[in-house]
Amino acid sequence: MGTIRKQSTYATIILYSGILIGFLGTAVIRPKILAPEEIGFLQVLLNMTTFLGGAFTLGANLITIKMLPKFRTDDNKNRGLLRLILRLGLMGSLLGLPLLIFGESFFLQNNEGERFSDFQYSFLFYAILFLVIATRTFSNLLDNYLRGYHVSVPGVFSDNIVLKSLPILALLFVYLQWVDFTFLIYFNLFIYVIPLLIGWYFLKKLNAIHWVKPGPFSVDEKKEMQQVSMVGFVEIISYFIVLFIDVFMLKRLMNDEAVGIYATMFYFGAVVSVPLKALVRIAHPIISESFAKQDFENIQKIYSKSSNVLFLLGSLVFLLVWGNRYSIENFLDPVYAQGIWVIFFIGLAHLVEVMSSVNYQIISITPYFRFNLYMGALTVFLLIVTNYIFINLYGLVGVAVGSLVSVILVNLARHLFLVSKYRLTPFSSSTFKILILSLLVFGISEVTPNLDNLYYNAAFKTILILVQFVPAAYWLKCSEDFNIVVNKYLNKIKL
Repeated sequence: MGTIRKQSTYATIILYSGILIGFLGTAVIRPKILAPEEIGFLQVLLNMTTFLGGAFTLGANLITIKMLPKFRTDDNKNRGLLRLILRLGLMGSLLGLPLLIFGESFFLQNNEGERFSDFQYSFLFYAILFLVIATRTFSNLLDNYLRGYHVSVPGVFSDNIVLKSLPILALLFVYLQWVDFTFLIYFNLFIYVIPLLIGWYFLKKLNAIHWVKPGPFSVDEKKEMQQVSMVGFVEIISYFIVLFIDVFMLKRLMNDEAVGIYATMFYFGAVVSVPLKALVRIAHPIISESFAKQDFENIQKIYSKSSNVLFLLGSLVFLLVWGNRYSIENFLDPVYAQGIWVIFFIGLAHLVEVMSSVNYQIISITPYFRFNLYMGALTVFLLIVTNYIFINLYGLVGVAVGSLVSVILVNLARHLFLVSKYRLTPFSSSTFKILILSLLVFGISEVTPNLDNLYYNAAFKTILILVQFVPAAYWLKCSEDFNIVVNKYLNKIKL
């Protein structure tokens, strides 16, 4: 866990810096400057480019993860693997153009055929939209290739500092009335060229860009890459459907305002899984290499330790966010109050994800990698069914309830699969310690009265939770890696 701990610490620091920047932009500035329906339209548009940008890779990201350890050469030419995956990205972009032309109404209209009215849907808009989607496709491929070299920080920096700070600048321009909402939309699209340039720069720095002809590949290798690409394509489609089905269904079944409220409140619950995103970028290639060596002891160590530290950090973040819901609700405009329980259910869903740790990544590098495909299909089915049922029952909060139910069932299935096939489990006695500690702190926070002033209340509740949770977690030794990091900084303070 040494390499993972070091890089994931850096990545987590960047990610939480991004959370603070994102909080300023998403929770503080954006709801005060834009109407909920404007936020909803912008969110749908950004989710659309993310979804299609991932789909157009044609599963090449999974080829990188599975094949780079086998094809790695000392001269970094890697048998032309980089050229191969970029060729797949180009092919995917060209094949996806008709999909964008004929399928854009699926994303931008609701069931009544209504679109967001305060925007001009010109030819220039669709041309730029396609270029942005293609840019995100190649950015995904380069970032994933960097991760194959265990270099994850540039991608994390791009996603969480660059792409979260620059939109704040555009929002301030809108507030000052220097630009209009249309400029804001185009600005949020154009900035996605920056991660592409950053990925290219770091690959050049590693001397990893070589335009050698792909191959030679054996018949078995070609067959394996075709299968991996096909499964990877379906997996990434399933992944992004799972990621964005809530927004797309709210858009179809309700309206842009509901999407705007949900997207704003979703942000608070989603911060629970931030450390998982940092760890996955680093751990996935290492797990792949360990499996190639049949080193299941190392895989079990990564699985268990990562689950403990992620569950610990995720629980703390969940307690801090939900404990401050009074301040959140009173800071935002009254229209957002109808979405306050989105925070609770989405937070719990993400807590289940962090407890499950890298189960998806482990399965993806085994001969049973198709199991993820089946789980992706099951997740999509569950989300569509539960979202449809609960949206009709509870409105926009119903999407969060459906997400929680689906996440629990799918991660339970993955857990049972890994236990039965490889006897791998993320749970230990530390899992029980963290659960009991979290429930106790949750109970104390719930019965503690709120202060009238929302800012004083936020400070009070935050300090109350931190002084109970952090020392107790350290004393109980809930996570070895957590204690190592704490000891490191305690020693620095002593010096």
